[in-house]
Amino acid sequence: MLPDVPSPKLERWKYTNLERALKKLNLMPAALGWGSDVKLLNPHAPGEAQYKDTQLWDLNTSHTKDIKFITSDEIIEISAKDGQWLSPRLVIHVKDGQTVTVIERQNGQGGYWKNGVAQIIVGKNAKLRHYRIIDEAEGAVSTQFIHVKIDRDGSYEGYNHIEGAGLIRNQVHAELNGENGNFSIAGLNLLRGEQHADTTITIEHKAPHCNSNQTYKSVLDGKSRCVFQGKVHVHQIAQKTDGYQLSNALILSPQAEMDTKPELEIYADDVKCSHGATTGKLDEEPLFYMRARGIPEKEARSLLITSFCAQAVDTITDEGMQTHITEKLAQWLASRT
Repeated sequence: MLPDVPSPKLERWKYTNLERALKKLNLMPAALGWGSDVKLLNPHAPGEAQYKDTQLWDLNTSHTKDIKFITSDEIIEISAKDGQWLSPRLVIHVKDGQTVTVIERQNGQGGYWKNGVAQIIVGKNAKLRHYRIIDEAEGAVSTQFIHVKIDRDGSYEGYNHIEGAGLIRNQVHAELNGENGNFSIAGLNLLRGEQHADTTITIEHKAPHCNSNQTYKSVLDGKSRCVFQGKVHVHQIAQKTDGYQLSNALILSPQAEMDTKPELEIYADDVKCSHGATTGKLDEEPLFYMRARGIPEKEARSLLITSFCAQAVDTITDEGMQTHITEKLAQWLASRT
């Protein structure tokens, strides 16, 4: 029997049918072996009262047997096996004045469901670099919920690289609670076949002089579908806010689909907030120019797609990680038939 999960009747879930995807799987609750003796910082989902669609957070709270508490640099691999229903929870606390880098590698084999939660606190004058590489199995379902709270002069740099899984829902809720806070998140969605990737982001500006930036690039092939919902909510107290969001999609197949829903909800007077969204095919003019100079068509297309993705990849400040992501993009492009 399937647990209670959000349905497309809910506003923030109207593009993603999780129940339909889960019905294709034969699942049993499983554990990674981390243990669960760490006290949860917050058992309640952000936006619970307002949106009434956060059942997956509650489901993780009630089922998790794997809780990892992180206060320093760490690389985590979360790997699933066929038939598993995993409910891992990361609790990341960057203390005042610290700089921490956390790398998540998500993968697995067969058909499984990962319903993960990450609770993140960034202290005063602290910085977290949080890089997530999601390369799940083709038959997998992955639902991830990240909650970030940023104190005064704190900074969060997030990057999400999505390649695998049949269905992915990546939900982020960030709160800028102290002055001069900064929240930056970027990502690449590289989709093919019948893959479905949904990125839903809510950023709450609750203090003055804070910045937020969302930069997402999506490349869609085959019958894949991608969703981007980005919301910037500026509270009345949050004067001098600077909020920006960008979603660009490149459609490589006439059967692919992109759904984009940018939102600005502003209650302060002195702000700079903007959003941009584009969806289109590869520009044939530079492609023709490159082919006329002897560059093979596949190589020319790959160069143009790499250039399209560069704005998101360039947000990564760790040189080693930026190189790694560039290599993964090249491998994905090389594997296209």
